[in-house]
Amino acid sequence: MPDDSGVIKPRAVALSHTGGEQPAGPTGSTGHRWLLLLILLGAIAAIAALFIAAPNWVEPLEVVSPQPTPSNATPPPGAAPRPSPDDQPPPFQALRREQARTEAGGELARFVELELKLREELKVGAWAEAPYDAARNLAQAGDEAFVAERFDAAIDQYRQAADALAALIGEGHAQFENALTQGLAAIDERDPTAAEDWLREAGEIKLDSPALASARQRAGHLPEIITKFRAARNHELAGRWDQALSTYQAIRTLDADTPGLGEAIAAARRGRSEQALRERLSAGFKALEQGQFEQAERSFQQALKIDPGNASAEGGLQQIADQSELVTIAELRGQAERHAAAEQWAEAAEANRRILALDANIQFARVGLRQAEAQSQALTTLERIAAGAERLSSDALYQEAQDILADAKSLSPRGPVLAVAIERMDALLRHHGTPVPVLLRSDDATEVLLSNVGPLGRFSEKRLELRPGAYTLIGSRDGCRDVRTEISVQPRMAPVEIRCLEVLQQ
Repeated sequence: MPDDSGVIKPRAVALSHTGGEQPAGPTGSTGHRWLLLLILLGAIAAIAALFIAAPNWVEPLEVVSPQPTPSNATPPPGAAPRPSPDDQPPPFQALRREQARTEAGGELARFVELELKLREELKVGAWAEAPYDAARNLAQAGDEAFVAERFDAAIDQYRQAADALAALIGEGHAQFENALTQGLAAIDERDPTAAEDWLREAGEIKLDSPALASARQRAGHLPEIITKFRAARNHELAGRWDQALSTYQAIRTLDADTPGLGEAIAAARRGRSEQALRERLSAGFKALEQGQFEQAERSFQQALKIDPGNASAEGGLQQIADQSELVTIAELRGQAERHAAAEQWAEAAEANRRILALDANIQFARVGLRQAEAQSQALTTLERIAAGAERLSSDALYQEAQDILADAKSLSPRGPVLAVAIERMDALLRHHGTPVPVLLRSDDATEVLLSNVGPLGRFSEKRLELRPGAYTLIGSRDGCRDVRTEISVQPRMAPVEIRCLEVLQQ
């Protein structure tokens, strides 16, 4: 029969782990780990709260002396030894123990959270194996202290383990960033071997990284980019600037962040522009020698678009001007004179403007332009007045028309078109300048207003002398809707009636 009086040793429970050794990578169920952590923390908090609050909720029980138990009674199988009343800790000590238990649980939770963070964010490989094992050993020691209810020791062990994991996480991120930075620098230096080495090291620390994936993609294009850069330089040396630019654009498609690419494209564009400039200047001077002034001018203008202010192009244009300006001016003068003789004043004005654009000091063109503009304006104004002759009932417009007619009569030469326009305007002004009798009829109750004249008051009949043209009669009367009548005053017109008849509803 075994000896039941022996000491029972507590078995170590791995509180800080979810069972067994974990794989090096971020595998396993994170949700399951968090669930276990939440259950553990909840249990610890509940025990502490119950211990603290229970004395306030439960009334004191009557102490009943337990029945004596025979000393030779055998406890049930698996039952824990009965504690002696003398083994119960005092209340304050019990409270302090529960507080220490809770604090140990908090440090344990921090360790578990950091371990989950480590496995989620980093690959625990050779770079972190030793410090990671050391942190786990500290946590294991904390587990043993916790099970043995040495909570102060558990707090210290768990805290050291959590601090070690926090430092390891920071170191891992720092090593990853350094390897990634070195890899990117090798890419910028177009060193495929160094780039591959550094990016491999970064991948051993953290695999799931968009920045790392992008760097690996860039590194994969390096051999092709190096080849294309060499081909582009050869195109530049041979003056094949379009091919060089096309090759640089292909490099941009592969990796737009390639260092020096923007400068290379800009230099190739400058080379292409300089080549085009030389071609345009050569074509311009060749056309100038052959007397093809328009073609030469186009070539020089194209050269100036490429290089504004280019001295050779501007000199070529000056030579064109010196040789062709007199011929052009003579041709334009003939055009202006022919248009003026036909009273085509707009065309004559345009021809003179073109002469003055060549040389603003040519006197005959300046005189011809003023004459053409005056003739054109006079004809346009006279035609506009004739088209709106009804408006000549206004004294102000009638006087303005008289002034315009006087200016037109002063123009010279007076061709057939202008003469007809002046004669027609004379007749219109005579017609609209002679008042005619007009009879207005009303009801002695309607207030009447006549445009261009003013208020006429109330009347049954009123005779007026009005110049021909358009007028507006407005009638108003209390309690009735206003009336408005447009009339055209002409000789021998019929009487006009104006009355307010429609009564407004109350």
